[in-house]
Amino acid sequence: MAKIVKKKRRRLSLNGFAIILFTFALFAWLASSLLVNTMNAKLTMKIQTMNEELSVLKSQNQTLSFEISNLESKDRIYAAASAADLDQLSANIISVNAENGE
Repeated sequence: MAKIVKKKRRRLSLNGFAIILFTFALFAWLASSLLVNTMNAKLTMKIQTMNEELSVLKSQNQTLSFEISNLESKDRIYAAASAADLDQLSANIISVNAENGE
């Protein structure tokens, strides 16, 4: 007659559990460090492009403010009026002063 052999179930020892936990932690650390480094590089590139756009916008702003100051000049208006044969007659000028906010 054949003997019935029962297989013993292996239990995970503390040493095996520690090795599995360490391996999992190592893979998690590698994945997170790679993710953080790539995100850092992307953010640095984005900051550089934003700084470039900012410098372009600042130069455009300076150009526009110079044009505005030229357009606000009274001398330009008087020159345009004299070129169109318009004269400044004191009889045609009316000054309105509001007293006490009325």
